[in-house]
Amino acid sequence: MANGRRGPRARRLSLRAPTVRLEGILTGDIVEVDHHGRRFHALVTGSHHGGLTLAPLDRRVNYHSCRSREVVGHWVKRGRPRTTSEPLKPAPRQLEIDLSDSSAGPADTRGADARSMGIVFDEQPRSD
Repeated sequence: MANGRRGPRARRLSLRAPTVRLEGILTGDIVEVDHHGRRFHALVTGSHHGGLTLAPLDRRVNYHSCRSREVVGHWVKRGRPRTTSEPLKPAPRQLEIDLSDSSAGPADTRGADARSMGIVFDEQPRSD
């Protein structure tokens, strides 16, 4: 380095994020785009030669297309899970609540405690 300048073969440090390949990006996916230093998220509406057509999620963004090198992140849109006639199986760590004996609820224990203490409940409705 003479005079504080780099030679022609000096390596530059790349500060760019790694690019994403466009092969797996389909219509309906969400991508993160870095267009001239401005990052934004967009919905993919299609593809064109060398890039994608976009619908930005932020209304303030006016970029509606991008090249492959500008795509920084990619999220795949998944479909809804298929419905089956089988009942769902509980997860192994799911809490189990035994609802088979509903007659021994909190009201019965309160009544049993009250009777043991000599408190009598009036079971007939009052006519005032």
